[in-house]
Amino acid sequence: MATAVLAPARVPEGTVRPCLRPRTVVALFAGLSLLFGTVFALMVPSAWGPDEHTHFKRAYQVSQGGLAPQRLPDDGPYPVYGGAVPATVQEFMAEHAGAPRSKERNSDPLYVATEERTRALAAPLAGEHVLTSFSNTAAYSPVPYLPAALGARIAAAAELDIGTAWTLMRMLQVLAYTGVAAVGLWALRGTRFLWVGFCVALLPTALFQSAVISADSVTNAVVLTFTALVLRATVLDRTGAPLGRAELGVVLTSAVALPLMKPTYVILSLLLLAVPLRKYPLPRRPDGRPVAASLVLTGCLLLTLLGFAGWMSLAAGTTEAMGALRGPEERHMVRPDDQLAFVLGEPVAVLGIAARTILTADWDYAAGFVAQMGYGPGRTIDGPFIGAVCWLVAVGAAFFHGPRGAASRRAAAWFAGVLLLNVAAIFGTLYLSFAPVESGIVNGVQGRYFVPLALLLLGTLVPLVRARFPATPAGLRRLDTTILVLVPLSAVLAVAGYATVVHITGHYMLP
Repeated sequence: MATAVLAPARVPEGTVRPCLRPRTVVALFAGLSLLFGTVFALMVPSAWGPDEHTHFKRAYQVSQGGLAPQRLPDDGPYPVYGGAVPATVQEFMAEHAGAPRSKERNSDPLYVATEERTRALAAPLAGEHVLTSFSNTAAYSPVPYLPAALGARIAAAAELDIGTAWTLMRMLQVLAYTGVAAVGLWALRGTRFLWVGFCVALLPTALFQSAVISADSVTNAVVLTFTALVLRATVLDRTGAPLGRAELGVVLTSAVALPLMKPTYVILSLLLLAVPLRKYPLPRRPDGRPVAASLVLTGCLLLTLLGFAGWMSLAAGTTEAMGALRGPEERHMVRPDDQLAFVLGEPVAVLGIAARTILTADWDYAAGFVAQMGYGPGRTIDGPFIGAVCWLVAVGAAFFHGPRGAASRRAAAWFAGVLLLNVAAIFGTLYLSFAPVESGIVNGVQGRYFVPLALLLLGTLVPLVRARFPATPAGLRRLDTTILVLVPLSAVLAVAGYATVVHITGHYMLP
């Protein structure tokens, strides 16, 4: 008599069969984020993060109550922005800040501790102050610098030395990134898209950025949390249940904060228009009209636009000062008003410039997106390719074993439009404020600028990419284990690559 063999039961669409509880996944993220953030914070030499010396100055200015950009006295044709920092800090940065300038042999490590550097870092973060320029970071709102500014305030009050203050400021940023991003991951509980968020939040570039003083650490976390909550209420919604009151407060607060993180992210606030008003946990009128939700949404968008307009009016003059980053020989070539006139007057030429930029630099953007870790002589330091493959396999497995989504294609098209508009704003901002007039390519764009948009890209693809790989509960457990191996492994390889280049031996080929 033949015996029937039953096929393993497949997990129904939308059913969650995790091998770990959501709180465990979020706790694992927090542990890994704190671990690798601490490793980078201690391993990266002080002032060697991307433009970290100027970010330090801006954070210190914020810690002393300097919230708006401060124009410095100057006699030249171009404005200069900056502020006052301790003379000891300026002396340290004058000799030891920024990307490594050169090395004697390609086999030498980029970083070698010297007695002069050690003495400079041991100087107190106090004493006489001097005026110094930092036009590129003066344009940033004080909001993303709050953790680092708190560290600078504590260090100054405790009379800590510069090196200890630097580490404290970095660690507070790691804590802030981890805490805010954990809120975003918790918003994805109840769906296997949580694993996609887990991968994005532990992207090696994001971990590195969380561990060096910059405006990017808090910005990445706030954008991730905002995006996660919007996706939870739209493309990932299968129950129709409204957001919790706390979740509504977080998503609205994040939306208002977006333009104060970086002005280009004001565009992301348009994602709120895709969230159905029934998702707002607010009372309705007897006739069923969501008047309260409409008023709250309108008020939030108005506050967001006011925040954007207010900060842009305060920081408007800093755009004219950005040419200083190109050096004295090319500073006169950066003229935002003339560049804007060119963009508006020659749209066909601008489209060609955009295409040329993408076609010639997309590999650089891709490498910088996955694992860009500061600057070396004449180039960026990128993580190992095998580490990038580990992360890509993990996030691909998480995506293709995730939910198919419930939103209409119209909502997905709206998300895609907002995403593309934000990408265009990033390129446009750099072209107007950093590239020479009528330059044939957009200068200054780096892959790390697109890290905050990663979760939105993947969420936009959920309702558009219908193919999914079904799996048994045992298969999903193996998949989750694979992700838990590959994502930390990608971070380990990034750490090992950075340590090799910076502290052990060089890797740049001979010309």
